[in-house]
Amino acid sequence: MMFSFFKKKEVKKEAPKNLKLIALCLVFEVANADNDIDPREQALILKKIKESIDVGILSEKQIFEVIKNESENRISFYDIIHDINSNLDQEEKINVLKMMWEIAYADGVLDINEEKIIRRSAEMLGIKPSIVLQTKDQFKSE
Repeated sequence: MMFSFFKKKEVKKEAPKNLKLIALCLVFEVANADNDIDPREQALILKKIKESIDVGILSEKQIFEVIKNESENRISFYDIIHDINSNLDQEEKINVLKMMWEIAYADGVLDINEEKIIRRSAEMLGIKPSIVLQTKDQFKSE
């Protein structure tokens, strides 16, 4: 048929990404900002994995290893930021920010590099500086 050329081709939809896993990758970047994941930070990340991802297929420790490997193989976390910006609303982004602060304070010390990653991520996610400070204060006092 001559007009078949003009028919729309079926576009394969990209499989939905696991946004919780993507958010946990960003959280891992915060924990690893000082190049040392404290056992308290790791324990909290494992807890967050268990709470947010179906651990029926892989254990939280196996998922942690996947996240760690992704971090080691990634050149930057801009792809994570892009996925979060494309798929999460403002409230969900703020929840990711809260998780980042929680991890940063898990070892009782806020490393300057952890804070830089959080502030830069928040800026790239379009979160107002006032909200960044409010959420920081929530976890600073705990």
